[in-house]
Amino acid sequence: MPHEHVQLAQAPNGEIGPRCHACGIRLTFGSAMVHNQHYYCWEHYVEQTGADTVTVVGETEVKFYMKNQ
Repeated sequence: MPHEHVQLAQAPNGEIGPRCHACGIRLTFGSAMVHNQHYYCWEHYVEQTGADTVTVVGETEVKFYMKNQ
């Protein structure tokens, strides 16, 4: 099987998901990041790839939904 190397874990609610290849933390398939056929948590994915988020959170004086009030 092509994914026999992936270690799975089961959450208390019965949901299964992969474990991080680096630290072993239990993940969901939705939160796991894949790199070179291994699943990683976000911190170890960034460490492995050097990629990081490009989202910049900015603060504004007036919220867009408050402008018309």
